[in-house]
Amino acid sequence: MSSFRATLLRVALSIGLSFSLWAFVSFSQNPEESVTFSDLQLEATGLEEGLLIVDANGLPTQALPQVDITLVTDRRQLAQLRSVDVRAVIDLSNLGPGDHIVPVNVRPTRNNISFTPRLVDPSSVPVRLEQLSVRQAPINLQVQGNLPFSFERGEPTITYAGQPIEVAEVRGPQGRVERVIAAVATANIEQLRATYLAPLALTAMDVRGQPVEGVQLTPATVTVEIPIKPVVGLKLVPVQPTVVGLPAPGYVIAGVTVNPPLIAVAGSSGPLDLVDVLRTEPINVSGARTLVEQTAPIIFPEGTSPREGEPDQVRVTVQLAPVNLPLQIRLPAPVTLAGLAPGLQASVNPPALELTLAGTSQALATLSQTPLRAIVDLCGLGPGGYRLPVRVDLPPGVSLSETPPEVQVTLRFPPAPTTTPEPGSPDVTPTPEPGATPEPGATPEVTPTPP
Repeated sequence: MSSFRATLLRVALSIGLSFSLWAFVSFSQNPEESVTFSDLQLEATGLEEGLLIVDANGLPTQALPQVDITLVTDRRQLAQLRSVDVRAVIDLSNLGPGDHIVPVNVRPTRNNISFTPRLVDPSSVPVRLEQLSVRQAPINLQVQGNLPFSFERGEPTITYAGQPIEVAEVRGPQGRVERVIAAVATANIEQLRATYLAPLALTAMDVRGQPVEGVQLTPATVTVEIPIKPVVGLKLVPVQPTVVGLPAPGYVIAGVTVNPPLIAVAGSSGPLDLVDVLRTEPINVSGARTLVEQTAPIIFPEGTSPREGEPDQVRVTVQLAPVNLPLQIRLPAPVTLAGLAPGLQASVNPPALELTLAGTSQALATLSQTPLRAIVDLCGLGPGGYRLPVRVDLPPGVSLSETPPEVQVTLRFPPAPTTTPEPGSPDVTPTPEPGATPEPGATPEVTPTPP
């Protein structure tokens, strides 16, 4: 029994010495060394079906960050090691929609190579996942540009692979797909004289008419055909309304508008060439003071008629405005005395003035309701003769075109009463009081009217 144990001991000791010798020889002849690979592209694995990797703006992306990796391996393998032998991977298995922090794993791409990762920078990366969404959106066609005169376009058709198509499939992140309301194609027919036929790319548009990025449309392009053909015997002619009558006094026609202003007229070449303007049935504005609106039939010359779909009558609006030009008139104004002292009598020459007044017709019309007076102020004046100015009170909007002339005013005490002499008594002639003798050419006495 002891000999058996001794044998086992000798076997174990020989194995240990052999391994030690092998390790010594291996590490001395093929020692471990480290190497760093920079800017290795990160890969993603295990992404669940129906999920997408998106960036911070919700746009689909396959661009993951780059990483720096430091590896440890022996000298013999290091001599054969290249960056393509190293794979940096993030595992997205069992991850749902939302934001995640995922660790970075390092793996060899070949089975006959081994190494030990020492440093991975970054060791983990943020990843945002969003649900993949698919829906349909209507295809809309936007037609831009104008055709030459006497050409018109027909109803456009949209096809894909020779078949009519009305909707497109929208695929992408759910948040982006939900913003799409239409797939839009734009055709420019500016000055075309033949049928438009072209493949057009579809663009996903939101409710504001802005492109939605990050989604895929199927199909991506469609074929659009827009018939364009000449129209024989067609002419676009302006409409000129016929306005008759005169507005109320003091009003003028300020403007005339017609809707629609142009009518497409069809007819043979001879009569159509002679038509430069279309006139309407008369619109009467006699005595009008306010806006006049009326539907007036159009008079089409013989051999012509409105194009199909065009109206045969127009809406005419006549705008009226008061006359605002200044006018001048001459009116008499009686002279009125104001402020006559008690006990005095006054006479004025002339008793009335001719005044030249200026203003609009509406302002001058108010003079028929307001008496016109020329007022002379006698405040503080005693007996005697005076040449005094007049004051004229005028309504708003009326003014004097010239300075009114001054008037001659005479103030005096009334004459003493006459005494009848008794029979047999000598005649007595009363002595007139100073200032009582009327001046030559003076007008009769005027009793002042209170102002």
